Amino acid sequence: MLKSMTGFGVGESQDEGARVSVEVRCCNYRFCEVGVHLPRALGSLEPRIIELVRGRIARGRVQVSVAWEEGAGAPVVNMALARAYREGLEALKRELKLGGKVDIGLLAGLPEVVRYEREEADVKRAWRLISSACSQALEEVEGMRKREGERLKEFFLERLEALEGLVGEVEGLASVQVERIRERLEGRIKEMGVQGWDPERVAMEVALLAQRSDVTEECVRLRSHISQFRGSVERGGVVGRRLEFLLQEMYREVNTIGAKAADARVSHLAVALKEGIEQLREQVQNVE
Repeated sequence: MLKSMTGFGVGESQDEGARVSVEVRCCNYRFCEVGVHLPRALGSLEPRIIELVRGRIARGRVQVSVAWEEGAGAPVVNMALARAYREGLEALKRELKLGGKVDIGLLAGLPEVVRYEREEADVKRAWRLISSACSQALEEVEGMRKREGERLKEFFLERLEALEGLVGEVEGLASVQVERIRERLEGRIKEMGVQGWDPERVAMEVALLAQRSDVTEECVRLRSHISQFRGSVERGGVVGRRLEFLLQEMYREVNTIGAKAADARVSHLAVALKEGIEQLREQVQNVE
C-alpha cells in the first residue's frame, strides 16, 4: 500500500499512580529522522523510543512528545531555609518599621521551603506505559498515512493516464513529420525563387532533418518510465525515492523531445508533458 509521510497520532496509558500521554507528528523528509521530547528522569528510554518508531516508519521527520504524570510524592520541609527566611523577614520589618506577621502560610509559600520528593523513576514500569501509548499513537499515524496514500495513488494514476495521452499525440505528429518537413523545405525553396532544384537532394535533406527530429526512442523510454511509475504506485511500500528517480528520467526524455521538435505542436505537447511531470513531482515529495 502506498503511504504518505504526513501523520499525527495520540496514545495514552496509565496504572495506579502514573499516567503517560504520547503525541507523534510526522512530516515529509528524505530520510528517517526521529526527535524525542520526554522528562529528564526518563531520558534513558529515548533510544528505545527511536527504535520503536523506526520499526514502523521508514521515511519522514518524526517528533515524539511524552508527557508523564504521577503523584506529587512526600513533602519535605527545609527547616534551615524556613528559619533563615523568618529571621530575614523579621529583620526587614524592624529595619523598615513594617507591620504584618511572619506566619506559617507565608513561610510555606516561599521558594524551596516545602518540596516534594519522588522515588527514583522505575524505568521498567515507565517503558511499559510509554511503549503502549507510543504504539497507540503510531497506529493512528499509520492510519492517517495510509488514507493520504490512497488519495495520492488516485491522483498519480489519473495524471499518468493524462501523460500517456500526451505521448500518444506526440507519436501521432511524429508519423506525419516527414511530409511536413518536405512541404516546409519545398515551400522555402520556391519562396527563394530557386530554379532547377534537385528533388533527390531535397529528399536527402528531408531524410536528414527527419532523423534529427525523430523522437521515437524518447517516446518508447517515456512510456516505459510511466509504466514503471504506475507499477510502483500500485505495489506500494517504500517507493518514494524510486518514484523521484523515475520522474527525473521522464523529465530528461521530455526535454529531449522538446529540443528535437520540428513542429510547434510537438513543442507545445512537450511543455504540457513537463507541467504534468511537475504536478507529479510536487506530490511525490510526500510519499514514503
